[in-house]
Amino acid sequence: MQIGKSQYLKVSRKSEAGFYLKDESGNEVFLSKLFAEADTEVGDDVQVFIYQEEGELKATTETPFCEVDQYAVLRAVQTLPSGAFMDWGIIKDLFIPYKQQKGKIVEDKKYLVYVYINEETGLITGTTKFKRNPQYTHIDLKKGQKVDLILMNETELGWNVVINQQYIGLIYSSDVYKKLYPLNEEVGYIKSIREDGKIDVSLQPDGFENIDNFRQSVLDALEENGGLLYLSDQSSPEEIKNELHMSKKNFKKAIGGLYKDQIIEILEDKIRLKH
Repeated sequence: MQIGKSQYLKVSRKSEAGFYLKDESGNEVFLSKLFAEADTEVGDDVQVFIYQEEGELKATTETPFCEVDQYAVLRAVQTLPSGAFMDWGIIKDLFIPYKQQKGKIVEDKKYLVYVYINEETGLITGTTKFKRNPQYTHIDLKKGQKVDLILMNETELGWNVVINQQYIGLIYSSDVYKKLYPLNEEVGYIKSIREDGKIDVSLQPDGFENIDNFRQSVLDALEENGGLLYLSDQSSPEEIKNELHMSKKNFKKAIGGLYKDQIIEILEDKIRLKH
């Protein structure tokens, strides 16, 4: 039975209050009838999340915002001298001890939280203290893969981000083409997985196989500006970034393809739609 994880368990017996679920090793956990389907019967396989309450394991069919070994943005629902309780999507709030708070948690505000099993207590615990750009040994990601991001914080190098709720990576400043805000969610692409186990991410796909997205962005901007854009090969990366939210490299690929297809003209200081 995996604490802090979603899993399928078999209904072994039932009572007036609910059902007892059993894993392959014969361990049992209780599921209140409040969280069970009306037609649940002994022998059924039920997907549940296992949590702890007053020292006992409990099961729920609710889906938490994150599981053990994952990150999520959670809202503080109560603060005490000993720690803070966070809403993480199930009936039992997640506890973050005071010592695991990077800064004092304020009620009703949102924070990026990592969930883990406390080795000393054996309890599911949250923390807002975590390593920046850790070195991973096993990474279930591939170069070019589309991923979900949570923005962490901006540094001199760029933005630290959480990737698919599991890994911390970095978007370099040179790959940021729009205004970003902490705790916001974005779609990103794995740029590289380095030998030291660190992960670089981009907000845009790379390579000619993805150039259609950039071509369309250029065409949309041309249409919005009467068929004329004061951008060209001579424009600075900053000008292109501010106008089109893309790198100069991808801009040149896009307009090169549009020119080859005789859709645009490339002039000295501008590009223009052909009529």
